[in-house]
Amino acid sequence: MGVFIRQKRSHLYLDYRVGGRRYTEALHLTVTDDDRHNKEARRLAEIIRSKKELQIVSGEHGLLDPIEGKRALVEYAAKMAETQPPKNPLPKSLRYLREHAGALQLGAVTPAWVDGYKAFLLSQEALGESTASKYLSALHMVLRRAVRDSILPRNPAEAVKGITAPEVVKVYLDREELGRLASTPLGGELGAEVKRAFLFGCLTGLRVSDLRSLTWADISRDPLQILKRQGKTGRVVAIPLTDAAFKIITDGTIHHRETPVFPHLSGTAANTNQYLTAWAKAAHVDKPVGWHTARHTFATLALEGGADFLTVSRLLGHTKTSTTTTYAKSTDKARRAVVDSLPDLALTDERAKA
Repeated sequence: MGVFIRQKRSHLYLDYRVGGRRYTEALHLTVTDDDRHNKEARRLAEIIRSKKELQIVSGEHGLLDPIEGKRALVEYAAKMAETQPPKNPLPKSLRYLREHAGALQLGAVTPAWVDGYKAFLLSQEALGESTASKYLSALHMVLRRAVRDSILPRNPAEAVKGITAPEVVKVYLDREELGRLASTPLGGELGAEVKRAFLFGCLTGLRVSDLRSLTWADISRDPLQILKRQGKTGRVVAIPLTDAAFKIITDGTIHHRETPVFPHLSGTAANTNQYLTAWAKAAHVDKPVGWHTARHTFATLALEGGADFLTVSRLLGHTKTSTTTTYAKSTDKARRAVVDSLPDLALTDERAKA
């Protein structure tokens, strides 16, 4: 195994083999007629060559990467953030990580430093405990990746207790509130479609992003169900449709397969949550109603109706059933049913006999 400097025309490259495969890596260094320039270019090329050789040897023998260990934590985290999905907390946490970490190297991260970062996040007035918890978890994710990349021997954040975020009770609508909304009009073409899409979401558990992208091709007639790949998770969900749900979206018209089921909702850039707020107020529903309320309603009513967590989890497209169990905390109906099933122990008042 060796790493060599090659010259092709006036450009310098690294040439090496890893795992039987040959690699050529451009150094972006050039050779000219100037001897002093060429001497400096080759000096830099040799530094890069030595580092590359050290990294390859470390990787082949399961050793820690001594070069990456000297890389700034923030630089490593920022590079990792580029590949994360939009709702991942890592990109937004970088401003706080930069402020606290500065030029701290990955190899210098200790449990004490992580504990200090935790205290720093909790001290920020602009951050609630829930957000601070997510940002600390983002650092955990970065350090776990560094362990997998053979940069760190172990995750220094493992010794630090996470931030306990306040428990959030998910808002859902009961059957009576759903009935009031269904009987309350919402004006305008877009408003009427927002109403239909929301009620459809209550009966299917679809997110607003999936309601927007839902087409007639996603709806099967035999059996009557939705078969759709979720935009957020990429998981395919199969959701049986009741006649009541199907009546919300169809008027008997035959639609092209690629036509959106909710074309006005799909095509608008307006903030449709304002429609839901006004609609709930008009229906005298005293709860904060947003698009995710429909998904919460579906999950909670399904669980109250006797569905098991695994079934509801699959209908929602959750990757873990533990995510689904949070909906059970929104209502005490199930807990009340368990308590009411306990035997009635009528005690004889012994004091009256005395």
